[in-house]
Amino acid sequence: MMHAKHGWAWAVAIAAALAMPSSVARAAPQAVSIVKCGDSAIEVTPVAGGGTASLHGVIATAAGERWGFTANVGLTRLGAKSRTITVEDVRTVEFKPPHGKDTPSALFIDLWLDDKKLVLRHASEGGADPDYAVDLDKCSFAREGDGVLAALAPLPAEPAGCAPEAVRGGYRTQVDRAARLADADAAREAQALCEDHQKTIEARGRLEQALSDRAARDRLAARGAAVRKTEEARIKAWNRIDGCLGAEPGKAHGVAALHDAEARTRTCYAKIAAKP
Repeated sequence: MMHAKHGWAWAVAIAAALAMPSSVARAAPQAVSIVKCGDSAIEVTPVAGGGTASLHGVIATAAGERWGFTANVGLTRLGAKSRTITVEDVRTVEFKPPHGKDTPSALFIDLWLDDKKLVLRHASEGGADPDYAVDLDKCSFAREGDGVLAALAPLPAEPAGCAPEAVRGGYRTQVDRAARLADADAAREAQALCEDHQKTIEARGRLEQALSDRAARDRLAARGAAVRKTEEARIKAWNRIDGCLGAEPGKAHGVAALHDAEARTRTCYAKIAAKP
């Protein structure tokens, strides 16, 4: 029989163990530094399982104003030269936004990597919701922060790669609809079509980066309602893709028509991406 003294000590040890959080399964999410600009800083705390990430910011201006806030991360975009974080449900936790204004309901947060700038913008949605515009420079960006933002970015429109099941599935179906070929020839054409489509996926990625950079660049000079128009311009750019694709119908036939469609799509992506 266990001695009473030892039994009490064992019970205390068990209680302590049960109260101790698991470092593997239940570890609290850790905040990751994204950018620092002097006394200003932005951190993001991701949530496992695809939950809503949170952002904590401290903005200190040259005028000596200091504002601490938290917010929910809406989405992130990775441009070639910029990173954009949109946040909503902004809550003040320290002091007030510049000039003693109320807390903006949401924010665009743009990071300019080469220029080492942090740009925050918001267009009032009416009532007490204020416009907001602050630019900070001499910023440094944490290396691990880019990985966190990439993980929070929307998934690609379609997965890249030519896995055997993908080639036998959608690509083979397209080939079979375009032409009647022997099985070996159809398989070879499906593989070639998949490899061709990888170039289109890459072109779409470059377009996404260009549009993200363009919207962030437009926000540099934007104030008030003009901030909202930067997103409208981005949507219009995507709408122009449909017009570009329909402007000149393909003339090829059979399997060649599939490759022609890929080439015309890439041309349209490049055309819209290059538009200043």
